[in-house]
Amino acid sequence: MRQDYTIELLEEYENVNILQDMKRSSILEQRRKQVNPEVHQSVDLSFQIVDRIHAILVQKNMRQKDLALLLGKKEAEISRWMRGTHNFTIDTLVAIEEALQAPIVEVCHPEEELAHC
Repeated sequence: MRQDYTIELLEEYENVNILQDMKRSSILEQRRKQVNPEVHQSVDLSFQIVDRIHAILVQKNMRQKDLALLLGKKEAEISRWMRGTHNFTIDTLVAIEEALQAPIVEVCHPEEELAHC
C-alpha cells in the first residue's frame, strides 16, 4: 500500500515538473520572439564559428588546450570562446586561422556567390 502511494506521489511530482517545464518553455519562446532579428543572426553566426573551430580541432585531433597553447592563451579563455557567445574580433579569428592552419570564416564576393557561397 505504501509503495503504491509513493509511486502515485512520484507520478504527480513528475506531472507537475512537466507542466512547469512547459510553462517555462512557453515563456522562453515568447521572449525569443521579442529578440531583435539582428541579435538572432549574430548568435547564429557566433555558433557557426565555434562549430567550425571545433570541427577543425576534431579533424586535427586537437583539444582546446592545444589551441590555447598555440595562441598563448589560458585554456579557460578558449573554453569561454567555445561556448558560442563570444564576440570574436577579426584579429582573433586571424590568429586562430593561423594557429590551426585552416580557414574559419569565408567571405563571398558577388561574382562568386552563385557558384560557391
